[in-house]
Amino acid sequence: MEVRREIEVEASPEEVFEALATEEGRERWLDEPDRQIHVESLDPPERLVWWWGGADEPATRVDFRIVALPAGTRVVVTESMPSFPLAGLSARFELVAA
Repeated sequence: MEVRREIEVEASPEEVFEALATEEGRERWLDEPDRQIHVESLDPPERLVWWWGGADEPATRVDFRIVALPAGTRVVVTESMPSFPLAGLSARFELVAA
């Protein structure tokens, strides 16, 4: 499953990247304090990929594409669930360990 969204903001690509890639930047706009973020890759200021999830939900992969525009920046966000059945694998190990 995959969800794609786009938004245009009145900021430079560097400002947008900083707001996404740093903890200080995320604190200004991201109201998800209980989610853990693990950065997969960085390509400043054009791309950032992270995995995030909470204790009661599976992790999802979030791919940010940052595109410079004449008057701002377009941010394309694609969020996807892993296709590998990690929960099923985990359950199999629990059965073996029991």
